[in-house]
Amino acid sequence: MWQIICLCLPAVTTSEQQRFFALFHSVLRSAGREPGEMDLGLFFLHALSPEEALTVLEQRLDLVIRSQDMLEQLPAGEPEQDIIQLAIDDHMRTLLAAERSWLKRTIARLQTRCALS
Repeated sequence: MWQIICLCLPAVTTSEQQRFFALFHSVLRSAGREPGEMDLGLFFLHALSPEEALTVLEQRLDLVIRSQDMLEQLPAGEPEQDIIQLAIDDHMRTLLAAERSWLKRTIARLQTRCALS
């Protein structure tokens, strides 16, 4: 389900991307928000029930864990390796770790709320 909510923008044409962003900006403004205020994927959580959001976030956590596992399987950086690639890899690891932490906290809160309902 998460993959449906998150767009694969490289797979669409430039005109489709422009149309999507124009519509998205319009929807955000009608909701009283500015486009730069939030992560695109998180905006769609508002349209889901807590149970649906829990499912989506659990699937996202699985994806994050798989991504972290893939990054850990990369060969260790050599001192002569491209410093830019090392920086990119470190950035990805940092983002995934932060997202994993946020997802775990958010999922725990939603599980508690869903159990009380």
